[in-house]
Amino acid sequence: MASLQTEVDSGAPGSAIWTTRSVGVERIARVAISCSITVNVVASMGIFNAALLPAELSFLQQAVALLMWGVLIYASAFVRPRLRLQVNPDLVALVAFYAFAVVSVFWSSLNVAAIMKSAALAMTTFGAFCLVTRVDLDEVVRATANGLFILVAASAFCAVALPDIGIDHSWMHNGQWQGVYESKQTLGFVGAYLMFLACYRKMTGQGWLAFLVVVLLASTCVLASESRGAGAVALAACAMLVTSMWSVGCMRLYALLPFVMCILAGLLILYFYATGYDAIHIGDASIDFTERTFIWHYAISHFDDAPLLGFGINGFWTIPSIYDYFEQNHGWVLDNYHSGYITILMETGFLGYTLFAASVLLFSHKILHLISARTIDRSHCALIIGFVVLSFQTNFTETTFLRSTMFTSVLLVGLFFATCRPVRPTEFQSLQMEAG
Repeated sequence: MASLQTEVDSGAPGSAIWTTRSVGVERIARVAISCSITVNVVASMGIFNAALLPAELSFLQQAVALLMWGVLIYASAFVRPRLRLQVNPDLVALVAFYAFAVVSVFWSSLNVAAIMKSAALAMTTFGAFCLVTRVDLDEVVRATANGLFILVAASAFCAVALPDIGIDHSWMHNGQWQGVYESKQTLGFVGAYLMFLACYRKMTGQGWLAFLVVVLLASTCVLASESRGAGAVALAACAMLVTSMWSVGCMRLYALLPFVMCILAGLLILYFYATGYDAIHIGDASIDFTERTFIWHYAISHFDDAPLLGFGINGFWTIPSIYDYFEQNHGWVLDNYHSGYITILMETGFLGYTLFAASVLLFSHKILHLISARTIDRSHCALIIGFVVLSFQTNFTETTFLRSTMFTSVLLVGLFFATCRPVRPTEFQSLQMEAG
């Protein structure tokens, strides 16, 4: 035994064999992770049209997404860490918020859907940690963009070749593209995310032909779905990405925007809470964002029923009296706040929103330190800031915060984790931040 141990430790042929096997296993694990990301994106980015997947089988999308997260978590055990995180206030606040959201199920209605969402949120949050500590961000972007491209290409095909599926024929959205989804808004924001990631890939070395094909297809879906908000957000995010790569000063300024948007969202919530209005009134004009403000007002009007801890995850719209009252007064109801900020406030209360705002403030603070210390790759820093700002803008009128399986929502958590690194360089970190 002693001679065998000596042979292995001394770098003899036996050691080379084990090293080769280890490298081979890690390579297979990385391929599995990359493929799981692409499949996950395709399965999780929105509810498919009932003509493609019957409504009673829509749970299969979440099941596939969770299965892919299971594959990623398992495969990550065979991949050496690329990034070490450090237990600092930013990491503590981030983990505290998501842990609080997960345990909030205990003061919700404790229905099966709430329990499943809580368990899924815990799993995907851990998956986000595994993702960013084991896989390079450029690889994550490539696999994510591949999945989004599949969705956008399939949507364009449905709109052209299968208009009964790919085009919305309802009286409100007649003629607008919805692609493979049941909602045109979903297609718009899928296209927006793809435009942003395509811009990043072009700036980090992708060829012009591939870039133009992807952007043309994505922008066509955004325009044809008439999702003006998604288009504006995508263009703004791409502009931020370009200027961040051009100027570190711009990058520092943009790093503050997520916390600024938290403040603005808080003021908007306070406006509805204090006035009791169901729309934003400016002079004689009344703005309801396609009746989204009716949902905001209704939810906020119930804030005093559970101010500190909230209604718990998935615990508001599942209350029959709350659901039915809105439907009786408006003739329609959605199991959706159409605002990620209001989702956090109503489901985790004032305490949860405070934890969330604290984690965002610490994120902005940490990014500024990473930029000053040049402890993060410059393109990665621009990607993180741009993606976070894109997500925070989206959440003013859509809900992606606390989505347990939507890949871009989980990726947002992963990018927050990616900033929880030591400010000073370690052997696991790159020192490519350049002065601008």
